[in-house]
Amino acid sequence: MARKLAALVFGYFLCAVLLNGQDVVFTATAPSVVKVSEQFEYVVEGSERGDMRLPVIEDFQLLGGPYSSFSSHSQWVNGKMTQKTLVSFTYVFRALKEGEYTIPPATVKVGRKEYPTNAVEVVVTAGSTPGQAVPSSPGSQDGTTGKESDPVFLRVIPSKNEVYMGEQFVSGLKVYTRVNTRPASSARDIPYEGFFKNTVDPDERAQQQEIGGQVYVSQVIQRHILIPQKSGKLVIPPYESDWTVQQRVERQGGRSAFDSFFDDPFFDSYQDVPVTLSTLPVNIMVKPLPPGAPGGFTGGVGEFTMKASLSDSEMEVNEALSLKIIISGTGNLPLLGEPEVNLPPDHDLYDVARSLNTSTSGNQISGSVSFEYPIIARHAGRFRIAPVQFAWFDPKAEVYRTVTTEEFSFTVLKGESEESNGSVYVPGVAHESVRDLGTDIRDIARIPPAFTSVAASLFGTLWYRWLYPTAIFLALIMVILIRMVTRRNADLSLVRNRKAGRTARSRLKNADRLRKADHTDRFYEEIGKALWEYLSHKMNIETSELSRVMVIEQLDQQEVPEEERTELLRILEDSEFSRFAPTSERSDMSLLYRDASKLIRKLENSLK
Repeated sequence: MARKLAALVFGYFLCAVLLNGQDVVFTATAPSVVKVSEQFEYVVEGSERGDMRLPVIEDFQLLGGPYSSFSSHSQWVNGKMTQKTLVSFTYVFRALKEGEYTIPPATVKVGRKEYPTNAVEVVVTAGSTPGQAVPSSPGSQDGTTGKESDPVFLRVIPSKNEVYMGEQFVSGLKVYTRVNTRPASSARDIPYEGFFKNTVDPDERAQQQEIGGQVYVSQVIQRHILIPQKSGKLVIPPYESDWTVQQRVERQGGRSAFDSFFDDPFFDSYQDVPVTLSTLPVNIMVKPLPPGAPGGFTGGVGEFTMKASLSDSEMEVNEALSLKIIISGTGNLPLLGEPEVNLPPDHDLYDVARSLNTSTSGNQISGSVSFEYPIIARHAGRFRIAPVQFAWFDPKAEVYRTVTTEEFSFTVLKGESEESNGSVYVPGVAHESVRDLGTDIRDIARIPPAFTSVAASLFGTLWYRWLYPTAIFLALIMVILIRMVTRRNADLSLVRNRKAGRTARSRLKNADRLRKADHTDRFYEEIGKALWEYLSHKMNIETSELSRVMVIEQLDQQEVPEEERTELLRILEDSEFSRFAPTSERSDMSLLYRDASKLIRKLENSLK
């Protein structure tokens, strides 16, 4: 409880510090053009409460005020608290005569300090006589107003009337008025059918605008960023909104001198008249994107850049990595599709995670959207991810643009648990979680199986009965053969003798590869090793104990022909001499290789 109380006190203290840190500014506003006998509002707005002190104003008649209001709004954005406070003081004046006038600065006292406002320029033009009243229905007879000659009307004003599909533009709802008016209720947003809509803050200040010889006060009350999602002619239908118009009602009385005194417009009363305002339909021509979109186009329209990164370049089997692609810029970021990525098929691929971070500063959608491709490595090896291509349409240049990332590669190491894992992995199958237990997992069958007798089944056949003794007989033969092979392999000298020719041929193949690769010294060395190792295994003599004298004696005992003994000594001498001799005196490698191969085949027939 004490911690909660301390946190609450700290929050109030933080809010107070933030409020005290705001710049105190008071601004005075009033219509720049009014008519004679027309009443208007003089408003002073600021960010602190205080005492309002109005200057001496002799050019206008004060009808009422001040009417004060206070509002405060706090919000947390990205971990930071922002607070906006608005205090307003409203006075109602009436213009008395034509001319150009200046309302001097007013003063607002906040604590011990006084803050002056700005001066306001007001032009008073000729208007209706004081006894003329505003029409009881400022619009059509059905209570709906939409003509530009009406005292108040609405318009939908787009920044563009011809755009490409996917190109963003701004549309605003604007009110024009020559009388005091206000919305009767909270206005709903315009239903833009066929468009992606993003709401932005409207203009806070009103403006003076002359239409048809009449001076109107105009202000944007809604503003949206629109992105057309289909081509062709799109129509923004009429939009209706309920408003109230302030109407003056004259006093009804006799014409005595006393009553004539009260016939002054100052003593007239005012009442709010409800009206329904309607906009005119607006046509937007949406052009289709040009044909011939390049590969990697996912519907992007605007100006973009792309960055891509791989979370890791080396991991073990069953570990995760991710490819992250970030597309930044200005355009239809919320509508972008994910770029196509050629990922290795021998791994588990999961759903792409999409993250959108946009802002609407400057009346356009900008920011970034990121796509994260999660991968679970299932096999050891080295894998590559082909370059990712992203294309978009630039509406300003009216061309397609393309950007491509670099190629990514990663290495998957063999983990400790890979060999012990008994599961079977099928490449290319993406694992999914069970969504609905009632439909995703079902019984194979609920009907009991039909049973049959043993005599009518496989187990009752004659050949199946002979299968068991046949299997026992074959098992006995396998045991006898295995024992014979084991006893034969137990004699190491016999095994070495039997494998001598195979080992020598393997050495000669390696020497041939060295010859083709032009590794001269290693070729001659491999020829000598092939002959000495062959003689060692064939004669059951350790290589370290071999000598030419011992080899000649053994060959004589086994009655090897003299021609083969001479050829053996020659090849041994040529291989050893060519290995250390100068290049010009070496033996021909191809000829020496053929001679050594022929000698091994002859010795295989002569030696036992």
